[in-house]
Amino acid sequence: MDSKTNSFVSQFSAQPLPKTAPALRQAAATQLKEMSLPTTRWEAWKYTSVKPLLEHSFQLAKGGNVTDITPFLIPGLEANVMVFVNGKYSEKLSHVDKDSKLTINSLSSITSDQLSAFEKDFGQLASLDEDIFAAINAAYAEEGVWVSVKKNKAIEKPLHILHLTDVNEASAVQSRNLFVLEAFAEVKVVESFHSLSGQATFRNAVTEWVVGENARCEYVKLQLESQEAMGVDRTEVHQAKDSQVQLFTITLGGAWVRNNLHFHLKGENTSSVLNGLYMLDNKQHVDNHTLVDHFAPNCYSNELYKGILDDESSAAFRGKIHVHQPAQKTNAYQSNRNVLLSNTASINTKPQLEIYADDVKCSHGATTGQMDEDALFYLQARGIPLKQAQQLMVFAFAGETIEKMGMEPVAEYIERLIENRF
Repeated sequence: MDSKTNSFVSQFSAQPLPKTAPALRQAAATQLKEMSLPTTRWEAWKYTSVKPLLEHSFQLAKGGNVTDITPFLIPGLEANVMVFVNGKYSEKLSHVDKDSKLTINSLSSITSDQLSAFEKDFGQLASLDEDIFAAINAAYAEEGVWVSVKKNKAIEKPLHILHLTDVNEASAVQSRNLFVLEAFAEVKVVESFHSLSGQATFRNAVTEWVVGENARCEYVKLQLESQEAMGVDRTEVHQAKDSQVQLFTITLGGAWVRNNLHFHLKGENTSSVLNGLYMLDNKQHVDNHTLVDHFAPNCYSNELYKGILDDESSAAFRGKIHVHQPAQKTNAYQSNRNVLLSNTASINTKPQLEIYADDVKCSHGATTGQMDEDALFYLQARGIPLKQAQQLMVFAFAGETIEKMGMEPVAEYIERLIENRF
């Protein structure tokens, strides 16, 4: 481990390993000693430098003085709410109904009777490989959410996981989520991230989804932090036969954000829909790195990521569809579309296909351009002011990703955020 990596890791390793899943924690801590921070010489990190992370000496986030979560709730969304302040679960601010159909726990509240069920799935998807951030999380993340939905149970009320960061110094926060859906289970989850102060922060998060046969889930991730916030977010999804997953990654905040998303389509007849929207200005940077692995036949995946970039903001998209030889009759589609609102904004995009099956329908593509001048002229010619015309075109462009959401209050909430941001 080089000195820069050692200095970065030491910010987390100062604390003892959590007591849950001790073998996994120790293995990750040991593996960390042989790992290094990525550089732009690595193909997977070609367009995203970790230098911004090294400009701060982060302390593990402490305390937090949040008493009112009302400004951060989603209007009209009747949900169970789990609140984390500076990475710590706040039972006082949370509200979770008791329901025999499911288990909802913060990691810190898992009982000894529940431990074996939790440890059976914890860490089984997010392999460490060369991902030093996942290794740090596996070793030291002591808080997060564990949700287990029983067989044949549909959970009508969504779960809103609300993360609030309120610090007075440069601080780091880690979280770990595990969602387990048994056969024919259904659940909807919204996870949102907010900053309450102007301090530099680093968030390192890992989420694992184990989706059983014929199970259904919708997962919306809202990254709404301040432009002093930085984060690495990894999500792993494992789908069994006939399951359906819809996932939305909405990035409107953050100075520097890296999203790693990996779908494992292990069972036949699975359906996976991946939607992403990033709207950036000033000097924001976001890197979306996706991989959809088709292992079984007769599966469907559809990936659409859209970006709106202004000022000196920058983005990167690297998406890959990997169709393994047994995955005959795969239907897989991937698209990355971007609009640049200034001459100084930039995007690097690399959609990829790797196909080893011979009976498939697959496509991928990327487009980048300025706002359509003819369309703007058309709207202005009908009496619509330039700024309003631009706003209408931005809404139309972004709307294709949002309109697919099954939770209407969440879609409306995002539309208002975009309107305010514009």
